[in-house]
Order: sequence, then structure tokens, then C-alpha cells
Amino acid sequence: MFKVCIISCGMIANSAHIPAYKNFCEDFEIVGVCDINEKTAKDTANRHGISKYYTDAKRMLEELKPDIVSVCVPNCFHKEYTLMALNMGTNVLCEKPLAFKYTDAIEMFECAKKNNKFLMACQSMRFTPDRLAAKKYIDENCIDDIYYGEIARIRRRGIPTWGTFHMKEISCGGAFVDIGVHMLDALVWLMGNPKVKSVTATAMQNHKSEIGSLKGSGALTGSVDNARKFDSGEMNVEDFSCGMITFENGAKVAFKVAWAANIRESSDIRLIGKKRGIYLPECKVFFDENGEETITTEKCLYDTPFAGHMYIADNLRRVLKGEAELTVKPEETLNVSRIIEMFYKSAELGREISVKELEQNQ
Repeated sequence: MFKVCIISCGMIANSAHIPAYKNFCEDFEIVGVCDINEKTAKDTANRHGISKYYTDAKRMLEELKPDIVSVCVPNCFHKEYTLMALNMGTNVLCEKPLAFKYTDAIEMFECAKKNNKFLMACQSMRFTPDRLAAKKYIDENCIDDIYYGEIARIRRRGIPTWGTFHMKEISCGGAFVDIGVHMLDALVWLMGNPKVKSVTATAMQNHKSEIGSLKGSGALTGSVDNARKFDSGEMNVEDFSCGMITFENGAKVAFKVAWAANIRESSDIRLIGKKRGIYLPECKVFFDENGEETITTEKCLYDTPFAGHMYIADNLRRVLKGEAELTVKPEETLNVSRIIEMFYKSAELGREISVKELEQNQ
């Protein structure tokens, strides 16, 4: 039985991490939860039948000595709590995005290696039936000639209405690192993790007062009752972004991401290779002049809006048993972290940013 602790008891902890670990109760026991708000920590513990709750993460880790900890704090605290847990001898699953600077991500993975522990970014949206099927198809058919891709993650009205998603000083970014990073990670993974060369990006704030509803996302199902309320006057992050990523192998990817946009909602990935093209989520493969086929997908194993966390928990228990490798690999997360840093630098300066330029300034 592997002992689990949860740091920060917000929506993603209550809706995704805790249910995922409890789904594999034969291998995981959640022994403690922590939040700086005592009522939030207590409410979470009571809701899920967890015996201990804390307001001090270090004390929790010292007393309970877990095998793994889920770091679910706001983005700006990912590095701090991840390093704390690793240095205290605990494996870490950290919510996405792992880091906003490539050098921070390097430091975090080096810390894991130094302490002989693992660190994995919780890139849960790889594990949708269409993306799993597409990855299998790409690998089995040796599709390594992808030269162009597109990702589009668009909500009509889906600015998070709780917590601190909208505050740059805490979340470090907006729609791109909330929902766009999932698409970015999935696409880079499907393409075989080519190294980024340059990024050109635009970030805009257009709809901060039109928050709308997230009823279709399932995101509110685990929110605690005393979650911090949204105040549009505080919003200082992007609700829309677009741009182009160029990779070292010559491939290019166009992207657009929005929390709120007056266009049809989408969660699309397009990949174009010299012999085949793939469109998700419809799992269509196109080839020749008229050739077309549909990739067979398997039914999702878990009936929950956060099924990806179930896949990750399953992977983690097998990793802890020595039966599997981490499904989200450090080199993939490092690539994504570098793209994120380049995205925001490009958007700030209004021009293309190259890896070479980024390295010269670090």
C-alpha cells in the first residue's frame, strides 16, 4: 500500500486527484491533505474520509512520510512545493504546467534525480480515447514525417469563475497555460517530441467581464464551498492567444487558445505528414487523393470528466511497483516548459523568440 498526501485542496484536488487515487484503493491510501485555509483542508478531509488534515505541508510530510504527493497548488508555487517534497524523500506528481521557465524545470528534475525520486507533470489530457488511438496508430505505422500541425482549444464562455486562474501574479498566465498546455503537450507527444526552435505568439485580453459558464467542462464538480470568487477587476492574464511554433526538424505548429471567443467551441488537433494526415477528435486519417479511414478508438475506461487522472494514477502505482515507466517523460515536459517560456516572452516583446536567444539571456 502506497501512502499519498495532497498539497492544496482546491478544485483539481477534490475533482481529480483524490478520486483517482481512491479508485485504486488496493494500492493507494490518502493519509493526509493540506491547505493554507484550515476550513478548506478540513472540508476536503471530511468529504473524502481522510483522517488527517494540515495547514503546514512540511509538517504533513514530516509526520506522514508519504510515498507520493500530489502538488495541486497554484502555478507560481509549483517549484517551491515540488522541491520541498523531493528533498524530503517523496515522489511527486505536479499539476500542469510544471514550470514557466525552462531552467526551473531543469532544477526540479535534477532535484528528483539527486534524491532518487521521480517527478511527473500531470498532463492528463493525453489520455482521451482519440489521442491514445492516434498515438498508437502513429507509432505502429511509423509516421515520422509530420511537417505541420494545428491545435485549437476554444471555449465560448469558459473563464474559470473561482480561485486565482485570472491573476498573473499567482497563475503566471491565462488560457494558454490553463487549457492550451494540454493541447500543446498532446501534440508534442504525438509528434514524437521534436525540440522547439522558435515561437511567435500573441496574447490578448478581450472578454474578462463575459465569464459565462463552465457547466460542460465538469470543472466545478469538486469545488470546495468556500472557493475564492472571481472578480473581473483583478483579471490581468490572456483569455485568447495564437501563434506559431517551429521545431528543429522543420515542422511547424499553428495554435489558438481561448477561454472566451465568439466562435464554435473546439478541441482539435490536426497533423499533416508527407504520406498521411490525422484529424482529432474525429480520428480521421487522410491519404492520397481520395483515401480516408477512421482510427478505431477504445471506450474510455473511466466515466468521469477527469478520466486522464485515472490513467495517471494507474501508471503511478505500476511505476511504484517497478512494473512500468513514467508515461509523461521528463524530456517531454522540459520541451513543453521551454515552449511556454518562449510563448510569453514572444507575446511580451511582440516578435519571434528563438531557443538560441533564450539561452543567451539565461
